[in-house]
Amino acid sequence: MNDKPNLSAPVLILFTVTVASYCLAFNGDFHYDDSLTILENPHVDRFDTFLGHLDHMVRPVLYATFLIDRSLYGLNPVGYHLLNLMLHLGSGLLLYRILTNAVPDEAASIPFWAALLFLIHPIATETVTYISGRASGLMAFFYLLALYLYIRASQHPNGSSRLYLSGAVASFLLSIGSKETAVTFPIMLLLWDGLIRGKRGSDIRAALISNHSPFWIVLLLAAAWAWSHPHYTALVQFSLNIRPWSDHLLSELHAVAYALWLLFSPWNQNFDHDLPQFRSLFQRPLPTDVLLLSGTAAVALFSVRRFPLVAFGLAWFFLQLLPTGLIPRNDLLSERNLYLPAIGLLLAIVALGSHFISRLLTIVRQPALLRFGSAVLAAALVAVLCLFTYQRNLLYQDRLLLWSDAVRKSPNKARPHNNLGYAYSLHGDWDRAIEEFRIAAQLDPDYVLAQDNLRDAYLHRVGRQ
Repeated sequence: MNDKPNLSAPVLILFTVTVASYCLAFNGDFHYDDSLTILENPHVDRFDTFLGHLDHMVRPVLYATFLIDRSLYGLNPVGYHLLNLMLHLGSGLLLYRILTNAVPDEAASIPFWAALLFLIHPIATETVTYISGRASGLMAFFYLLALYLYIRASQHPNGSSRLYLSGAVASFLLSIGSKETAVTFPIMLLLWDGLIRGKRGSDIRAALISNHSPFWIVLLLAAAWAWSHPHYTALVQFSLNIRPWSDHLLSELHAVAYALWLLFSPWNQNFDHDLPQFRSLFQRPLPTDVLLLSGTAAVALFSVRRFPLVAFGLAWFFLQLLPTGLIPRNDLLSERNLYLPAIGLLLAIVALGSHFISRLLTIVRQPALLRFGSAVLAAALVAVLCLFTYQRNLLYQDRLLLWSDAVRKSPNKARPHNNLGYAYSLHGDWDRAIEEFRIAAQLDPDYVLAQDNLRDAYLHRVGRQ
């Protein structure tokens, strides 16, 4: 299917609404990992230092962007935020162009609405407005660019096909170099060719050999490089010691179900979620979570033939969560890890909604009234999502706001209290800082940083008195 014409008006709307939703992002400060990752990182201070450390560096593409930012903007966060927002806009526009190749003419509104919801949904805020969240945004941009170029290659069977395919392979490599979760790309191509392009049997095998094989080769080479990389080896060993793998899988079942719910309840967003760990499948609410995820998977399977776009969207959601779900991490859920998976779920919702409205239009007596009502509801949804995104961006303007919100939503987790205490100390409010450090040390007696901060805060207050 060829690209749809007349894209300028939808693109302008997508651009305008997104910039309006994220206009406060430029007022955002550096937060949390930004100091160690960017401001105090000697490897992104100078180009020669960066090159000298390149053979020991993980995510080199990501850190190359931080190197450029440091050289251009220094300690001014505005330029860092500008690139993050540009990557988000680029991903949304790529998604729009990709989906124009996946829908029939009668469903031409689906690409626009899926891209719009992705661009303005507040779940993307941690990726866009938190500067260190760029890893997810940069990876997603190159991931979607690789898919777009792969599609273009299939539309040009002549000599230019090789050029597009080479660009797709290069984009995939850049995506892996930005964040390792891009390893799902070759599997996603199977989903695209099987569900969207309708290939079966010998056609899929031919696609695997002729078009997919370069991506699998890149993936194997990247895996071999990571296996020989001392830093990745240390990270794997550390991950395997965080919690037993069986407990991790059970805990991740709840985390995925919670992620589904979070996309429908943005008021529960939190910079530092406190999710429970599970050791038995019968611990509540795990049985309910399993039922929810099983039902979602059943909808995907049911939709394979009748609604392939829905099946593709749900499969995309689960596939993109797979790397962070299989590898244990300290945090069971980070909102920036939902950035790329959210595309699939939003696409499935838009596709289902479009089909439902199309069916209603064939049976209602006043289709014009239904169209008007649908437009009003859609406009209201866009306004609500923009408002939530605007409010989330407000929190990133000050550490006190961001960590006060995290403490309110994760009162029993030590790290938000410690970071809120640090924010109070920067404002010179040592009494509140000491109280937050004390709570953090009580919640986690092994939290050395909180104990050190509590001691230093006491000494500072005594020195002032």
